[in-house]
Amino acid sequence: SSPRHVRAAPRTPSSALRGLVPQLVAMPIGHAAAAAAGAAAGRRGRRARANRTRQTRAAAARTAAYRAQRKRAEELRALLRKFDANKSGVLEENELRELLTSLNTNPPDQDELDYIMKLCDVDPTDGAINVVELEHAVEAWKVYCTKRTDLEEDFAKFDLSGSGKLEKDELKSYLVHLNEGIDVDDDEVDWVLSQADVFNKDGACSKPELVMATAAWYTHVQEKEQSKACSIL
Repeated sequence: SSPRHVRAAPRTPSSALRGLVPQLVAMPIGHAAAAAAGAAAGRRGRRARANRTRQTRAAAARTAAYRAQRKRAEELRALLRKFDANKSGVLEENELRELLTSLNTNPPDQDELDYIMKLCDVDPTDGAINVVELEHAVEAWKVYCTKRTDLEEDFAKFDLSGSGKLEKDELKSYLVHLNEGIDVDDDEVDWVLSQADVFNKDGACSKPELVMATAAWYTHVQEKEQSKACSIL
């Protein structure tokens, strides 16, 4: 006998459609169109409310960030005034030493002070730190003091040549380790190398240079993340 042709079962509409279809069928055409238009308007209204909520939250976040930035700027100005003994409006080397000592109790040695000056003094002709440069100096010093011991211990693990310095490939491995195994772009490696190699200019990082430059790198990454967050807002 020939095979029987089985008619495919009709698709079962969703529960929402099952409830809506009889209503639409029973409605005159004009009423059905009005109902559909009303549903579309409802969806647009919900989207508009959601967009307004997001905009309100973003505005609140921008306001909070702005207020935090202004508060931080006021704190830095007050800090500069406190240690600006000669009232020049900037901090000379001896004044900066006093400020950094107040943050960590132990005064920076001359190499550490020289490094902070070279790192943060954008205009090296004046030999002083202004209020804009001060934020970077303070943050770099805090990170350096907090992480110095760990950074010095890690240095030996990556000085594979035993030269007392890290070449570029060793430096990258060191930074990846500090970055919890996440790869570090070559641009970041070059940045650290440029910040570290400020005294000898030999294309490699000695331990004191590297420890200070890595502290600066932490601050640099933090500033990039904050800048990215502000641009998103």
